[in-house]
Order: sequence, then structure tokens, then C-alpha cells
Amino acid sequence: MAQFQTIRQSENLKVIARAVVNWISALADILPPYYVAEGQLDMKGKADDGRLRIHVNGAWLSVDQPTFDLLTIGEYVRVRYTRRVRAINIDRHVSRNGH
Repeated sequence: MAQFQTIRQSENLKVIARAVVNWISALADILPPYYVAEGQLDMKGKADDGRLRIHVNGAWLSVDQPTFDLLTIGEYVRVRYTRRVRAINIDRHVSRNGH
């Protein structure tokens, strides 16, 4: 009986430790420094893990569904992104003639 409780406590500690590590990792991801990819959006698609991605200047970046739907292949963008390559800010650059 005591051995069973020790195993259960050990499993509980592993779950708690995993949750704390995930929380710290997520927190670290939202803190600077941020990275920038600037150039033509040349591809977009769904990755094997189900995340929506855009490809800008050699970088595959994660975006949410509304952003994915709004962006158009061929447009010039400047994307600020986190360590985990999640886009946090996207600026569209428009030429003087509006294209």
C-alpha cells in the first residue's frame, strides 16, 4: 500500500513538473528578443502538427486562422516573431501605386 502511494505521488510530481516547465517555456516565448522576417510571402499551408504556417524570407512562421485567411501569397510583409516562430505582428507593405 505504501509503495502504491509512493508511485502515485511520483506520478503527480511529474505532472506538476511538466506543467511548470510548459508554463515557464510559454512565458519565455512571449518575452523579447523578437526576430524579424521581411520579404515576399511565398508560401502558406498547414504543417504536419496542424499549425497554420506562412513562409517569409526562409522562415516558416505560425499564424492564427484569421491571419492565414487574410494574407495573400506574393504580398510583401514584415513579420515580428517569437523564439517558437509564432508571428506576433505582421505589417503589410504597399507600394505607392497601391499594389
